Order: sequence, then C-alpha cells, then structure tokens
Amino acid sequence: MIKVFLLIIGGAIGSALRFGVSTWMQRSMLYSFPFGILSVNVIGSFLIGFCWSIAEAYNFSINTRAFLFTGLFGGFTTFSSFALDTMVLMRTGEYKMALLNVLASNILGLIAVFLGIILGKNIITMIK
Repeated sequence: MIKVFLLIIGGAIGSALRFGVSTWMQRSMLYSFPFGILSVNVIGSFLIGFCWSIAEAYNFSINTRAFLFTGLFGGFTTFSSFALDTMVLMRTGEYKMALLNVLASNILGLIAVFLGIILGKNIITMIK
C-alpha cells in the first residue's frame, strides 16, 4: 500500500513539474515547434538516467525506485522511461531491439495519436 501512495505522490509532483517546465519553456520561445514538451522529454531522460545510475550504485529500495522512476519521472514524462529502456537494451548489446523500440514507439505513438484524433472527431460529429 505504501508503494501506491508513493506512486501517487511522485506522479502528482512530476505532473505539476511537467506543466510548469513545459509552459515556461514554450512561452520562452517564439516558434510553433513544441520546445516545451521537447525540453521536458530531454530533461526527464537526463534525470532518469542520472538517478538510475545512483539508484544502482546505492541499491535504492523498491519503494524509492517506484517513487522516482514510475511516479516522479512517469508523471514528468513517459519519454524518460522509454529512453531508459532503450539505453538498457543498448548496454546489454541488444542493438536491434533498441532500434525496434525506438521505431515502434515513435511510429505507433504517432499512429495512435492520429487514430485518437479521428475517433474523437467522429464521436463529436455523431453527437452533434
């Protein structure tokens, strides 16, 4: 039960940080490119890698790992988890799987967004 509580707290903190950082970064730029989200993804990827190395070196508890990696970074950005998974595959010599993870995550993610938009528009059209 404590793990669930830690996930909730970490997720809430991460989500609030994501909103703050991405909003601030996007307002700082004068372009339509999503710098806010890109910043959050890159920062989150760096931080999850940094914290993972510390967690491994100091043998962080399961609860601490749950708070940090699933809660905090999961709330901040799921891209950081994706990046870590890919790096672990590369570190273990699974280069083909790492490439597949990159391609599948990006392609399927874009397709899912596209399909979600179409479904949403169709539902709205049916309701009106």
